[in-house]
Amino acid sequence: MQGFIKTLFGDKNTLVVVAGAILAAVLVLHSPLPVLAGALLPLCLLAGAAYLARH
Repeated sequence: MQGFIKTLFGDKNTLVVVAGAILAAVLVLHSPLPVLAGALLPLCLLAGAAYLARH
């Protein structure tokens, strides 16, 4: 069961990266320029993937 949970959610770093990307998108959605949220989320996830690949 431990392997299933790790496969499904990853580790702590993965959850932090995803939570940060979602938080950034939500903050931009509530800003004066919500149109940028569609571009920000993929960029945050790409930067997060690069970070996770190095660590």
